[in-house]
Amino acid sequence: MDDATLPLTARPGPTHGPSLRRLRTWQAAILVLAVLVHLSLLVSWRTGLWNRFTFDSVATGGWRGWDFFALYQAGRNVLDGVSAYESDNERIGVVVPRYTPFRYLPISAYTVGVALNAVSPLWAFRMWVGFEEVLLLGCAYLSWRRARDATGAVLAAAMWLAFAPYYLEIYLGQFSVVQAALVYLALVAWGDRRRDAAAGAPWIASVLWKQNTALLAPVFLRLGRWKTLLAAGLAVAITSAPYFLLYPEALGAFLGNFRADAPGAMLGNLGVRQWLYAAASALAPGLSVAGHEALQAAWMALVVGAALYLTFRRRADAVLLACLWMTTYFLVYHHVWEHHYVMALPVLVTLYRRARSPLTLAIWALLAVWTPYVLIDPAGLAFYHAPMRWTPLDPPLLDVAYHAVKALPILALWGQVAWWIVRRPAQAEEGRA
Repeated sequence: MDDATLPLTARPGPTHGPSLRRLRTWQAAILVLAVLVHLSLLVSWRTGLWNRFTFDSVATGGWRGWDFFALYQAGRNVLDGVSAYESDNERIGVVVPRYTPFRYLPISAYTVGVALNAVSPLWAFRMWVGFEEVLLLGCAYLSWRRARDATGAVLAAAMWLAFAPYYLEIYLGQFSVVQAALVYLALVAWGDRRRDAAAGAPWIASVLWKQNTALLAPVFLRLGRWKTLLAAGLAVAITSAPYFLLYPEALGAFLGNFRADAPGAMLGNLGVRQWLYAAASALAPGLSVAGHEALQAAWMALVVGAALYLTFRRRADAVLLACLWMTTYFLVYHHVWEHHYVMALPVLVTLYRRARSPLTLAIWALLAVWTPYVLIDPAGLAFYHAPMRWTPLDPPLLDVAYHAVKALPILALWGQVAWWIVRRPAQAEEGRA
């Protein structure tokens, strides 16, 4: 049954996943290949095997842990009585070899960040990567258990395991796998029509952890989950307001995440807005900064407006709406790095399980493979020549093509979800049953 006929809103029955011993040869081959790809990513974390293939690992010279050490240093700042957001080395006791400024709500700094300071930075980094690996394997296992047949189980597990952007997640010590796991738990709860708290709790945790999932608020609003929305607002206020009152300058540092600089070339940015900038620059080389800003604003208004329209139609499907808004993040946020695409995995796995669409699988494949960066910068000049990081590729069409490698697949995913919402509204609001 293809995606044109499979009922997207059918309530799945209980499943326990297939036995490994009963896999067909080709199914076992796919699973083994996915495991080997995943092992290569883990090996590369120690050896740098794949470093030449990504902008971030080249631009940072193979030095790992930049984002993780931001959380660790923020925890140290808290222990030292300094703002977690302070990144002036003259004002803080720097205890990490390298770091980027802390950017999230303060709760992660004064809880996880402080706890991590119980061990040395390097061991904390190792422990964090191990934790992320456990989370990813847990998501793959849950996907396997929920599959309706052996093919679905193998492909779902492979989608988690053989995903190249995950390498940058562990290379940088990022936080997107935690977010992906929380989103997946919410999607599973909605898909199984569990109690409100089963979807609300992981969503609230995700908002506190990495704030991009606040984009799911319209879904809860559409479903009338006022208690969940109120709980989320109170959780943010209770865990953040006292801290921002204690360190008033910290609020400005946090809000800076939501202010975009003037549109410009950025080699490592693989979001749709960056692709839009590259395309507009190629088609209209003389377009002013103000023109680019107007174009970006119009694009965001169009995407968000369309998502709101689809959300507040007469009937709703919580899973599809959540997938729509999670995908919207990649279309409207100004900085989307390659590792962020790990957060598309719960959407891809969920949609493929529901409809078994070849298009969904093709989109996953395009997002899962490496970008062609190694062909663009085979000598690794982005590390030695910093201006290259903010210089458009020449000719302009090459810049457009490079930024399209992730932007167009995620655009296609957004379009697929939107089309399903338009064509097949649920017969009853999911989550109310």
